Amino acid sequence: MKCCQNKKTPVIRWLLLLLLQGAMAMVQAQPNINKIEYYVDADPGYGNAVNLSFTGTQPNVSSTINLDLTPLDAGVHIIGIRSRDANGAWSLDNKWIFLKPYPNSGAAVQPNINRVEWFLDTDPGYGNATPITIAAAQDLPNLAINIDLVPLNAGVHIVGIRSRDANGAWSLDNKWIFLKPHPNTGATPQPNINRVEWFLDTDPGYGNATPITISTAQDLPNLAINIDLTSLNQGVHIVGIRSRDANGAWSLDNKWLFLKPYPNTGAVPQPNINRVEWFLDTDPGYGNATPISIVAGQDLQNLAVNIDLAALNQGVHIVGIRSRDANGAWSIDNKWIFLKPYTGISATPQPKVTRVEYFIDTDPGYGRGTPVTITSATDIASLIFDADISTVPNGAHKLGIRSLDENGAWSLDNEVDFTGGTLNSNAYQWVGNVSAAWNTAANWSSGIVPTAANNVVIPANRPFNPTVANGIIANCKSITVSPGASVTVATGGSLKVNQ
Repeated sequence: MKCCQNKKTPVIRWLLLLLLQGAMAMVQAQPNINKIEYYVDADPGYGNAVNLSFTGTQPNVSSTINLDLTPLDAGVHIIGIRSRDANGAWSLDNKWIFLKPYPNSGAAVQPNINRVEWFLDTDPGYGNATPITIAAAQDLPNLAINIDLVPLNAGVHIVGIRSRDANGAWSLDNKWIFLKPHPNTGATPQPNINRVEWFLDTDPGYGNATPITISTAQDLPNLAINIDLTSLNQGVHIVGIRSRDANGAWSLDNKWLFLKPYPNTGAVPQPNINRVEWFLDTDPGYGNATPISIVAGQDLQNLAVNIDLAALNQGVHIVGIRSRDANGAWSIDNKWIFLKPYTGISATPQPKVTRVEYFIDTDPGYGRGTPVTITSATDIASLIFDADISTVPNGAHKLGIRSLDENGAWSLDNEVDFTGGTLNSNAYQWVGNVSAAWNTAANWSSGIVPTAANNVVIPANRPFNPTVANGIIANCKSITVSPGASVTVATGGSLKVNQ
């Protein structure tokens, strides 16, 4: 989808490629497409939407939609498209959510950065690192840090830096690894290697493997190991080798696979396949599926399976097939999905949609989103609803919507980005994804527990409603509790509203 705008008429243009193909190569040719139509928001019914011209070689055709956005209200909309073939059968509707931007198309005003701080190795916590002198601004390019390395030990260290804006929101930490060189300008002297050992198949533990005679040195090139394979069984084995230095530090294990050949120099004889069996949909277990009559052999090519489909329900099924050799080893199951066609033209009746819900930014989990009032039906076309953004701060957000059918199956989430909101950007919104604890930072949209300077909003339909526990003093400038939400102040706790 490409969104384009010119100075006169805002349009959205879709380039659609419609592919109608059979389930299997042997089915009869597909009928030609003779109509394509689309609609915005409200479905006028089959055959009554806006006609589209199309091109291409049947049954694969393409069409372009030039959609005039001028008469549409600003906000979220749905476009639907479908096609009809020469037999009068309609395709499923394809639908997309799109946004017509609100008049203020510019980005939200960014708050000033009012603190930058850094730390070495150990993070002392937000607000407790070493501050850098700055002039508050939205952008602080080429900011220099003078770090005194004198008290640092020689070796590898980490420097971290972060910033905080006027709303109290912290940036992500930026971290870099650096090296304070050791006093000698050359490389750090390497300790001598004083032990090399190896093992076969089973690791007996550090220091317990078979030692190799060496002369202690920093580097032991071209070290040879003579391994007696006499006592090993024929087949695949592992050899491992490692070394230890004078400081007691062990190297990583180096391991290699090798084969002790079988007596016959040719390939290992393959056992005969003595059973082949298949099943439909439900696996009855190894040896319990339907056997196929075979002549035992190492290779069974072009094996045919005659499956009686008469007893199967119409719809999608799975066939599985596997084999067993003379040693009792089973192959991996091979499985294929196939369709037993429906006897009528119409597809299996679709279950009714019984619930539609949406969420903004944070998904509260299936069944916990904000419900949309609907009338249960197999197809709810052109659903238009007002999403409650009264507790959403100005800025960029994500709207998610999904549906539940009467069989308890959820649809995929449809998500769209939008810019808007009604709250002042310094409002702290309760998220409640972690727990009910007011003083847990992760329960707040800002990632910071509100203070006496912050407006607080408690929306409904959160996983947890906030609780101010015993011994906790909670503060805010103002608090808005949405219908269906609640705030609990436990005995011994307090909530101070500093209006």
